[in-house]
Amino acid sequence: MVSRSNAVGRVAGIASRAAASLLIAAPAFAAGPVGPNGARLTTSDYRVDLTQTPILAGARVTGLAGAYVSIAEGTDGNLQNAAAPALRVPWSVDPFDYDLGVGLSFPSSFENNDFFNTGRSTQIGNTNEDGFLFLSAAANLQFQEWGVGLSLDYQPYGLQNSAAQVDDLNSIITTGRLQIARMWLDHQLVVGLGLRVISLSVERSNPPPGEPRQLFSSQSGGLEIGAIWKPNEQPYRIGVSARSQVLTDPNLEQSVPANAVGDFVIGDPASTAAIFLPSQAALPWDVHVGLALQFGARPLNPRWVNPGVERNNIEKRFEKRAKLRQRYRTQQLAGLRQNGRLTPEAVAAVDAELEREAFLDEQQEERLNEEHRAKLKAQALALERFYVLVSTSLLVTGEVKDAVGMESFLRQEVDRSGEAVTLSPRLGIEMEAVPHWIKVRGGTYYEQTRFDNGLASDRIHGTFGLDVKLFPWTVFGIFDEPTFWRAGAVIDGSQRFFSWGVTAGIWH
Repeated sequence: MVSRSNAVGRVAGIASRAAASLLIAAPAFAAGPVGPNGARLTTSDYRVDLTQTPILAGARVTGLAGAYVSIAEGTDGNLQNAAAPALRVPWSVDPFDYDLGVGLSFPSSFENNDFFNTGRSTQIGNTNEDGFLFLSAAANLQFQEWGVGLSLDYQPYGLQNSAAQVDDLNSIITTGRLQIARMWLDHQLVVGLGLRVISLSVERSNPPPGEPRQLFSSQSGGLEIGAIWKPNEQPYRIGVSARSQVLTDPNLEQSVPANAVGDFVIGDPASTAAIFLPSQAALPWDVHVGLALQFGARPLNPRWVNPGVERNNIEKRFEKRAKLRQRYRTQQLAGLRQNGRLTPEAVAAVDAELEREAFLDEQQEERLNEEHRAKLKAQALALERFYVLVSTSLLVTGEVKDAVGMESFLRQEVDRSGEAVTLSPRLGIEMEAVPHWIKVRGGTYYEQTRFDNGLASDRIHGTFGLDVKLFPWTVFGIFDEPTFWRAGAVIDGSQRFFSWGVTAGIWH
């Protein structure tokens, strides 16, 4: 294990070397800093602000208008709070448990849809009709108080740039997360630490024969930390999450290397058809705090009983019996030796008796573990179903210097983004409309624009989502017992904006 001081030293060393390399080796850019709003991009000395002010997440998160940082249950919580992978729920009745989820969202292609909230209609999509979608997949693995979360988000954008006469380029953003979390204080405090890795790439949809598909790539990582306070038997939760800024670095082995003056250009730099790629992509820092309150007979924070504790107690009990059998065998053989009756047949008889006892103990140990598991499962199933969950949160997103928006990059026209901190208050309500079968949720959130171009304006969203319980399935025997699955759907609407999505996962 690396000590904290060594880890800090390594981070400081990496930061100092990176700063030195920027000061010593970074070339000047041809046109200097990016120009004012409305100007053409004629330099690579700019960043792409990857902030997404609309909520793109699973059905439950989006349906609750993103007010999920304090709830953070299941894989839906990974994007909201690094503590989510370790959060155990009443129906988690094994020392080792898991959760799986996949989501797919489609920003609407309705006319005048303004996905990025720039004040203009979003011109995304190329002649090959490459997708504008958001795909996410996640898995959480839990062992007693510990949890590990893995997730991957994939977001392609088609480049429509009639001025540059290029219609076969895609910009692709991928985000990977690794999170490690643990529960403390009788499982009331959950704390998690994570690493998120961001990659921006530009590639051809149909490259000419012999030419590479990928033209440009840039990647880097940042840290995130999260915590959840969920006092036992109380109807509220508090959640907080903080994530560092991520600034990506270009891949030096890419197909479009920097030219003599430091620009990454597709085409002739002097031509209006040239495409100037960014020097960096950026995700700003953000802080998210939230409070959830639950009304009704169903408790929000029932005390979680660690099944591993009882299993360990049962195991120790039978280990003690195994030691007693070994002692008994030693005594029996000593007595046979003393009486001159220590024959192979006599030894075999003693061993056969002890093996029968060991077999019975093994069966009893397994039965006791199953009884304890069934008891915990029955307690979870016996919980009242009716509840009304009210969740609220505030997301604060930092600024990004010298940045333009994703659409600005795709259009090759300056539209500065992230010049100020933005706020997004959120409110969501959820209930189980049909007990054991259907959950519904709705909410609203305030989307503050990242642009100050005289066209963009803040807007208020309304969201609605539901989950429907499906059939039990062992997935061809992968699961030990039938697991019920769920399908979900969600919509998100606002001024000049509409999106919808679907999700799938395990029903709890």
